[in-house]
This record gives sequence, structure tokens and C-alpha cells, in this order.
Amino acid sequence: MNLSISFAFSSYLLLLLLFSGVASASGFDPSELRSLLEFKKGIKTDPFDKVLSVWDPDSRPDPTSWTGVTRDPNSGSIVSLNLDRLGLVGDLKFHTLTPLKNLQNLSLSGNAFTGRVAPALGSITSLQHLDLSNNQFIGTIPGRITDLYGLNYLNFSGNKFDGGLPAGFRDLQQLRVLDLHNNALRGDIGQLFTELRNVEHVDLSYNAFYGGLSVAVENVSSLANTARFVNLSHNQLNGGFFKEEAIGLFKNLQVLDLGDNLIAGSLPSFGSLPGLRVLRLGTNQLFGPVPVELLEGSVPLEELDLSRNGFTGSVRVINSTTLKVLNLSSNQLSGDLPSSLRSCEIVDLSGNTISGDISVMENWEASLVVLNLSSNKLSGSLSNLSHFEDLNTLNLRNNSLTGALPPLLVTSPRLSVVELSFNQLTGPIPGSFFTSTILKSLNLSGNHLSGVIPLQGSRVNELLVMSSYPQMESLDLSYNSLTGGLPSEIGNRLLIFPHGMPSANSAQVQPPDHAGHHNSKSNVRVSIIVASVVAAVMIVFVLLAYHRAQVKEFRGRSGFSETTTAGDAKLGRFSRPSVFKFHSNVQTPQTSLSFSNDHLLTSKSRSLSGRQEFVAEIVEHDAPERATTSSAYVNTNLLDNEPTTSGRKSSPGSPLPSSPHFIESCEQPAILDVYSPDRLVGELFFLDTSLKFTIEELSRAPAEVLGRGSHGTLYKATLCDGHMLTVKWLRVGLVKNKKEFAKEVKKIGSVRQPNFVPVRAYYWGPREQERLLLADYIDCDSLALHLYETTPRRYSPLSFSQRLKIGVEVARCLLYLHDRGLAHGNLKPTNILLTDSNYHVCITDYCLHRLMTPTGTAEQILNLGALGYRAPELALASKPVPSLKADVYAFGVILMELLTRRSAGDIISGQSGAVDLTDWVKLCDEEGRGMDCIDRDIAGGEEHTKAMDELLAISLKCILPVNERPNIRQVFEDLCSISV
Repeated sequence: MNLSISFAFSSYLLLLLLFSGVASASGFDPSELRSLLEFKKGIKTDPFDKVLSVWDPDSRPDPTSWTGVTRDPNSGSIVSLNLDRLGLVGDLKFHTLTPLKNLQNLSLSGNAFTGRVAPALGSITSLQHLDLSNNQFIGTIPGRITDLYGLNYLNFSGNKFDGGLPAGFRDLQQLRVLDLHNNALRGDIGQLFTELRNVEHVDLSYNAFYGGLSVAVENVSSLANTARFVNLSHNQLNGGFFKEEAIGLFKNLQVLDLGDNLIAGSLPSFGSLPGLRVLRLGTNQLFGPVPVELLEGSVPLEELDLSRNGFTGSVRVINSTTLKVLNLSSNQLSGDLPSSLRSCEIVDLSGNTISGDISVMENWEASLVVLNLSSNKLSGSLSNLSHFEDLNTLNLRNNSLTGALPPLLVTSPRLSVVELSFNQLTGPIPGSFFTSTILKSLNLSGNHLSGVIPLQGSRVNELLVMSSYPQMESLDLSYNSLTGGLPSEIGNRLLIFPHGMPSANSAQVQPPDHAGHHNSKSNVRVSIIVASVVAAVMIVFVLLAYHRAQVKEFRGRSGFSETTTAGDAKLGRFSRPSVFKFHSNVQTPQTSLSFSNDHLLTSKSRSLSGRQEFVAEIVEHDAPERATTSSAYVNTNLLDNEPTTSGRKSSPGSPLPSSPHFIESCEQPAILDVYSPDRLVGELFFLDTSLKFTIEELSRAPAEVLGRGSHGTLYKATLCDGHMLTVKWLRVGLVKNKKEFAKEVKKIGSVRQPNFVPVRAYYWGPREQERLLLADYIDCDSLALHLYETTPRRYSPLSFSQRLKIGVEVARCLLYLHDRGLAHGNLKPTNILLTDSNYHVCITDYCLHRLMTPTGTAEQILNLGALGYRAPELALASKPVPSLKADVYAFGVILMELLTRRSAGDIISGQSGAVDLTDWVKLCDEEGRGMDCIDRDIAGGEEHTKAMDELLAISLKCILPVNERPNIRQVFEDLCSISV
């Protein structure tokens, strides 16, 4: 035994001496070499073989040949470690670098490193440049970072850091660049301003910082003296803008980006900022006139973005000789077009109420590349625009332009996109429009054009209508009175036709309201034949839908499932869709989609572990005389997903067959029966000033049916400017009277926080069936999909840190509502959207019970009960109403789902019998085996055991009896105190 120990010890000494010899021969400190080799152990994947095989003292005894390692030629110490963009993967241990006492540059950006940044990093006081950007680091930024007194560059952007910034940034007197964008950091922006001194570049965008900018002058003076670049966009800033005396201190400021916040009020003068080049304030709640110095040259701006606010007044002159990009779209600007425009290349004044004759553009001297004046009140006739020699895109849609199309309109050698739809243009289409070799997209729909389409011998084979593929060229001549034959090889692909018009081998293209202009006996005969065929097909589909509904009803459904259907149906794209028109000849593509966990399937369900099929029948009998049918497919992206059954069954094992699961097989088409008027003739009310459109535009908007839930039928509508809306067509009998509805919807519309899907407008029609709620459409997946998606997975399983982050963000959103006395009322995983790779939360379907009658509210609460999110006190109430404490209960259930990855609707069978999720978690906790219920994807190691116990305890507090249940502020503070 002693001999073995002596031999091992001797071998260790020999290796140490050999290693020291190598280090001495190369001139490196042995401790620094050992530090690098220890650091290397944290790298698990090296796709380009730049580190793992290269950092080898045996094959490469001179570490100066190691990738990314630089040493000082005089002292021999390592001064730089740069492993940027090598695709490295691993969980780094930063304490291994502490022996590098002279390290000045540590740059690891653009890899996939994970884990936490150890406080020990703050002991390398020689650091001047620290870049950990675009990795997957988590947790809070350690406070010891502020011990790096010589640091001049700090970049932690593009990670998953959360929590607040550590105090002490004011001690970093040498710091010039602070880039923390695209994380989940939070804190009061006013307090942070007092911490920043001598910084020139500040980027805190895409975080959750809050508070106002109208802080005292002394709180911003230290930052204002040096700041050149400030980006605070995409946060939760609110309150007023900088005071005039405060903004005047930013003498060196060149770029200011505060877009996508909630900043309100009017703007001060910017005349004292001699170096300002870029000002972006779009998507806020600013109002008042546009400061004239921004447009008349006293401030040398190159880019100005004030879009999606509430600015008023007129823009008479734009004399700036430096301004290249101007975006004033979606405001309330009025008056005439500017009489002069000198240097701009990109101009967007769309979505205002600017009027006057468009001929004033002949006086503009600008070298325009993109011009968008759509959705205004412009008049006059189009003149020759050939003096804009660099013009690439021209958009004048939805104005009141008259007269004929000038033959020389498209003579610009670069003009590739022309959008002139929905004006009052007359006469023929000049042949030059089709002989141009540059023009890629032309939209002349919705005018009064007539004559023959001049396509013969033109570039017909190059112009294709492929609106689903934006890279393809397109042509839209619908809603005119045009005639002319189409080449047989094109078929009906060349034109987008109006509703009801023939689309193949047709000789005429004319809108419904102009149909009488070109009547003939042959057209009448063709129309009768076509109408007969279409009517027969429609009758067959209606009978089929009725038969299926009767079969389904015969098989038995609970009273609850009578009023709800699968909510994820989506129409395939067709020639000229509308929110209010659905046709039986829709061609729906074969797709593989997934269901959210609200889909308790009642269709032909085979083994849950195998392939499953689903046929959703959505039948609405509000107005059968106007109903048509169409094929549809199930889609997961939906604001209101509801179950098809509330039945629960138990069987041995867990989860049981009643648990909602995801389906990746190809779905069968469903039958949709949707009420729809010919056009909207009621009143459209906007809840903010950042979005403008008319009832007619909404009527014409291409639409997709998303499905039907407890509140009504859901559509996705795409406006003419590309903005997508979710249109919720509320069910008959569930909505309050007009006065109460208007009062309550304004409260819902006042919720303006980046983590909530904003409700933009509502429509009140003359008939009881016509009550519409309009919100932004968010193209992302819900928490339900991320939790319950089955093989094949599109997403990797959520880590515990990610789940905790989601829980904290949802609690913060509830706190925002509850502080305003608003209950969400319908909280469940399908109403929690995860908007990006950093799992930022966006809440939807909030406060809708405030619009409902007691019957509608009771149905919503009954639905929550079937899914497992209803608080017990609501089940006992004779007239249940959502409450703040009921939200806390639902949130507690969601926390349990995050921990267990089991649905609230699961019935779990065990030794004590069958229980639901909440009872099972309580039972496990009471028996001292709380970790048994934790999802095995996150319960594998010991790293977060304490944090999981704490989160489990918080979830159990949330489902206590109502008089013992904490409020959401207590819950939020408890969640924030969990350390991982």
C-alpha cells in the first residue's frame, strides 16, 4: 500500500516538473497555463476543432500558437483570450481564469456557452474589455463586476440574464461602452441613469426596464455629458419624455432610440443637440406637433422615426439637407403635403389624414427611393414622376386619386413596386406598365380602370400571383372593369380576381359593383351555370356538416362541450379572401400541426402514444340563411383555444387518456359554418391612435379563420399595410349593452404594456351578431405548446431557469393588471405566449369577462373549471365573477404545470386513487416527496433542488383557501427571491 502511494506521488511530481519545464521553456507562467487547461474543461463541443485539440501542451508546447491566446511580449503574461464565433458549447467555470492576473481582454461572443457568470470574474481587476454577448448565460449579473475599475467595454447582450443591475456602476469610471440588450433585465430607468457616468454607448433595448424619463436634471447630467449612443427601445418605459432642460444636456448625443415603449406626452425642443443624427421614437403614446427643428435643418438628423404615435398638426416644409429616412406614419397629421422635400430617400407618411393635391410632388427635389403616402386623403391626378430617377417603391393606395394612369409613370430605371389600389383612377392601363423589365409588383385593384389588359407580347410569364411567397413577382388588377384574353399557359395565375368572378379562362375581370357594365347573354348563361354548380356544392357541404354534427351529438357530449369547439382551425389562402366571406372551393394545403393543451380531443382518438386524427366541426346557427362552408385545418397559434369536452376519465397509470396531448400527424379538414354579412356598416371605434384603418378596409382584409372558443369565432385579418389583426367575433347573447361595453372595453384598451397583446379597436354593428373585438396578431407559440409538445419536438425542453423566468414574467404581468384593479379572468397556458428565443412572455385574452353578460361570464368560468384553473370559491358562487385572488389560484396551477409538465386537466392515478394535478402535488408535498412530482427533464441534478422546493412551496400557497391565499405582489416578490 505504501509503495503504491509513493509511486503515485512520485508520478504526480514528475508530471508537474515536466509541465513546469514546458511552461518555463515557453516563457509562460505555469499557473496561467494550468488556468487555461482548467478553463478548457468547460468546453464540451468544438465544431471547428479550434480549441480542444489545439490547446494541447504536448503537441503545441508554445501557448502563443493556441487559438485566441495572446501574451504580452515584454512580460510574457497572457493579456487576451478571444474565442469569438467559434460555435463552442459548454458550461464555463469562470473562476478558473482568476490566475490570469494581467488579462485585459476576455471575449467569448457568438458561442453557445451556458451557466452563470461567477462573481470570481470580478477579481481579474486588469480586465478592460469583457464581451460575453450572444451566448446562453443565465441568472443575475454578479455584483462584483463593478470591482473591475479599469473596464472600458462591457457587452453581455443576447443572453438570458435577468433581475436588476447591481449597484455600483458609478464606480466604473473608465466604462465607455455598456451593451446589455436582448436579455430579461429589469429595474427603474431613472435610478440607473444616476449610476452611469462617462459612458458613451448605452444599449439596454429588449429588456424589461420601467419608469419614466422625466427625471430631475441632476440624475441624468453625468450620463448626458458623454453619451453619444443611447438605445432604450423595446422596454416598458412609461411617463413623460425628457424635460427640455434635461435633453439639452446631451450635447454629444448622435443616436437616441426609445421606440416601442409607453412614453407619453409632447416632445421638447431638440434645437440644442448639434450632433443628433438618428431619432427613433416610434410606437409610443406621444402627441402634439412635430418639433419643426427636426424637419427644417437646425438639427442635422439623418433618420427620424415618429411612427405609431398621436402627433397632430401639419408638416408644411421639410427643408433638411441631411435627412435621409423620414417615418411619420400612423399618426393624426393633417394639412397638405409638404411643399418641399430636399434630401430624403425613404419617406413614409402613410396612415394619417394628409390632404391636398398630389401634384405638389413635382416640386420635390429629393432622391426618393421609397415613397409611401397610402391611407391618407390625397386627391388630384398622377403626373409624371420620372424626375425621381432612383425611385424603387411607390405606394399611394387608399387615397382619392383620379384621372388616367400616365404612360411615363414607370420610366424610372429602378421602379419595381407600384401600389395604386383603392383610388378612383380611370381609363386604360398603359402598355408601358407591362413592357418594363424592372417592374416586379403592380397593384391597381379597386379603381375604375377599363379597356383591354395590354398583356399580349408582354412579360406575362414573369408576372405571377404568388402572394404567399413575397419573393415572387405579383400583379393585382381585381375590382376594375378590364377585359382581355389571357395566354393559355398562364391560366388564372396572372390575376387576383374579385369575389364571385370566374378565375380560369375568363375574358373579363370586373368588380361586383361594376358587373352591369358589360352584360351579355352569354355571360348570363355562364353565370347561371356557375352559380348553380356552386350552390349545389354548398348544399352538399351544409348537409355533410349537419350530419356530422348530429352524429357527434348522438355519441354524447356534456353540456359544457355543447358550447365550445376546437378552436384552432385555419383556412388555406385563396384568391381574394375577406373577413366576412368564406367559400367552399378553398384549397387547403396538407400540413402537420400541433394542438395546445386546451384541446381535450373527442375525435377519432387512437393510442395517445401513436398517430391521432382529429376532425373539428364548427357549426354556428346564429344566421343559417347567410352561412357558407369551407375547409379548414387546425392551427396552434390562437388567442382563445377552448376544449371540445370536459369529460375526465381515470385509468391505471399516469398520465391517463384524458390528458391533452399534441398531434403531429396530418390533420383531416374540418367543416366551418360561419355567419358573415356582405359588408360592415356599423361603427368602428379605436382605442389608441397608433393604428388607423376604415371599416371598408377591414371588410376587404384577407382573412383566415382561426377557430371558435367560448367567446366566439376568431379570425386573422391582414390589413392593406400588412398589419395583422386578430378579429374576435363575439357570440350572440354574451355581450353587454353598447354603453357598458364601450365603458369596459376602454379600460381593457388602456392596458398598454409590452407584455400584453394590445386591444386596438372594436366594431359595433347594427345587428346583434355584429360585435367585433380587434387586437394585434402575435405570430408565436403558447406556453402550452412548449410544455406539452410531443415527438417530434420543435422545441427543446424548457430548463428550470427558463421556467422560473416565465413564472416571474407572468407574475409581473398579473401585478400590472392587479395594481390597476383588473383581473385577468381567463389565465391558462394557451393565453401565455412566448414571443422569442428568450421566452419573453406576452399575455392575451385578459379582462374579457368585463364585456360579458353574467351568462357569458359563467360560461367562461365553467370552461376554466373544466380545464382545472378555476378557483374553488368560484365553483361555489351562485353568480361567479373573476377576481384577483382567483387569478392567483390559476397562476398557482400554472406554476405546478411548469414544475411537473403535467396538464391541469390530468387525472393522475396512484396508490391513493385518482386525483387531479393540484391534489396530487399537495399529496406529494404532505408525504415529504415533493421532488417526486418534478418533471424529470429538470429534476436530474442537484443544482436547483432548493430553488425547485421554493417554487413548489409558492405554487401551494397560491391554491390555499381564498382567505389564506397571498396577493400577487407577495407571490411576485417570493418568486424574485428565488436564487438559481
